[in-house]
Amino acid sequence: MPTGRIKYYNFDKGFGFIAQDSSDADVFLHNSAIKHPEYEELRVGQRVKYSVVEGEKGLVAQNVEVLLTPTERRWLRQGKAIIPRGYGGFPGQNQDQFNNDEALSPKDKEIGTSEPVRKHRTPDTSTATEKQVSKPRTQPTGTKNIAEADEPIVEDKPSKQLSFGDLYILKQINFETSMFFALYGATQIPATVLEMTFSSLTLNNNGSEQQIPKADVKYCYKDVDAEKLQAAIEVDEEIKAQQLTQLSDDTQAYELDTEAVEQARKSGSAIEITLREGEVFRGTIDWVSPYEIKLILQNGAKVVIFRHAVYRLSVNQD
Repeated sequence: MPTGRIKYYNFDKGFGFIAQDSSDADVFLHNSAIKHPEYEELRVGQRVKYSVVEGEKGLVAQNVEVLLTPTERRWLRQGKAIIPRGYGGFPGQNQDQFNNDEALSPKDKEIGTSEPVRKHRTPDTSTATEKQVSKPRTQPTGTKNIAEADEPIVEDKPSKQLSFGDLYILKQINFETSMFFALYGATQIPATVLEMTFSSLTLNNNGSEQQIPKADVKYCYKDVDAEKLQAAIEVDEEIKAQQLTQLSDDTQAYELDTEAVEQARKSGSAIEITLREGEVFRGTIDWVSPYEIKLILQNGAKVVIFRHAVYRLSVNQD
């Protein structure tokens, strides 16, 4: 059976279109053709398989089956809402673009967020006057409409903006990316991210959930980059000998020269970042957020460094 992704879906009217993996021709979808009527949160970005017939006005999908992972099926049986694996992609933007972190422009981060963000959420039936509210997102100038691809936002505090770091972690949640998280004390945790808040990450480490304060994380990277990243890391023995740990409330964080860092990003200049436990990374800046810096190292490996773990940063002026 052919496969594709929901390109547009109007839940109230019960119809939409499927963007096919094997063809540029879109397929009309009516909710009566969906084989899993219990899946009520069909969203833009959801993957499906189906059969196709020729209708009066074009291609029509039949026997549409929502492609859920075993984990998603378990969540569905538990009555939890599911964010599609394509969450974050915009209508009209193909999946290859979404897979590229560089497709996230600065304006894409101007989206309200709340704590926590998780791959699945319990449906919210509260009203707008209660503590938890479903809030429509404001469309930034110059960006495409993302409302159709989005889950309701459940807020329990004032809205904040998603940073590039938030968007990066959210994408790894949705794609269940195998990653490594480097903590103080030379600890490396292999895990997938289950949940993100502004102060912590909930990780799935070999089937065991573990909540990690972000202040404990020095850097993270994808499993596919592990070998090259480990080969690229150098160690400043003098800094390592100081046995510095994570910042405490009364410890002054390293103050980045924001202007110099932004200029280095724009010009593609090489930078060197040394962490509080002595690890040294050299590369160019992919993106910068208020809390993280993503580097593309000289050998091509990619790493997201948490700014609170930085001991020193220097820009190559050549």
